[in-house]
Amino acid sequence: MRILVEMRCGSHLYGTATPDSDIDLKAVYLPSARDLLLQRSPATIVESRPKAHGERNRPGDVDREVFSLQRYLDLLVGGQPLAIEMLFAPDSVMTVPPDGIWRELQAAAPRLVSRRAASFVRYCRQQANKYGIKGSRAATARQALAVLEAAERAYGAGSRLDEAEAMLETLAAAAEYVALVDIEVQPGRLARHLDICGRKAPFHAAIKTARELAARLVAEYGQRALEAERQQGIDWKALSHAVRVGHEALELFTTGRLRFPLATASHLLRIRRGELPYTAVAEEIELLMERAEAAAAASVLPAEPDLATAETVIIEAHRRQILEDET
Repeated sequence: MRILVEMRCGSHLYGTATPDSDIDLKAVYLPSARDLLLQRSPATIVESRPKAHGERNRPGDVDREVFSLQRYLDLLVGGQPLAIEMLFAPDSVMTVPPDGIWRELQAAAPRLVSRRAASFVRYCRQQANKYGIKGSRAATARQALAVLEAAERAYGAGSRLDEAEAMLETLAAAAEYVALVDIEVQPGRLARHLDICGRKAPFHAAIKTARELAARLVAEYGQRALEAERQQGIDWKALSHAVRVGHEALELFTTGRLRFPLATASHLLRIRRGELPYTAVAEEIELLMERAEAAAAASVLPAEPDLATAETVIIEAHRRQILEDET
């Protein structure tokens, strides 16, 4: 096994590590010629301390995940955040000097990183839906609940949601965070869903099911507002991740690259320690989502990755490895 690169990721990459942080190593390897020809090289190798069920890492614990070159490039051209972060990681987090093949990949970054990285924005949107307490979102949940209660009275609790399509179309036209979306549920087959603040109910579901979904949202937003006032029951670590990803998405889509350690590292640490008001952090996540979505739409990144470049890197690396092993 030839290690092309190994680095400290997570908090050690972001600049947010504390004495309690564990060590998260990520690496990319090139299989031997024998393993390549016999097609027995694993896509991913995971190494960590054995733990009891539910046991968390202790300070200083080391988790190591090693990707084959082909697996890593699949993740990279697919726009996966981890692979993109690894590509732009500085030498200061490397545990060994990077191989020349890794340098070739870094040089090819403008052709390999594309708008497929929209998974950054999707994550940010999910977190905004989960943690945001924007008044218009709470109002939308209450508005949707009222419409679904009326539909349930008109058509019956067991009736399918599609029977109330006209009422839902009116709702979607009037409410900021309601939409009727078609989702591919099987290859070539779309199914219509009601989307309320990021939560979805298929049209074949009962009206009662959608009404219960809306009722849960109303209750969650109400509870979240109370938690914001009391500063209780808040997952500050998850909030800091949401803010981090939002800033990363904004930088990536605006500049075409990422810089580490993050300029926002001290801000993220304050969020993680619960030193900022929940409402301020929730508003920041909302704003970051909106800015990241706008940046993605006008991004400097190419629409698609150059798959030919990725394939050439794999082919040439494997070819050279086979020739070197033979000699």
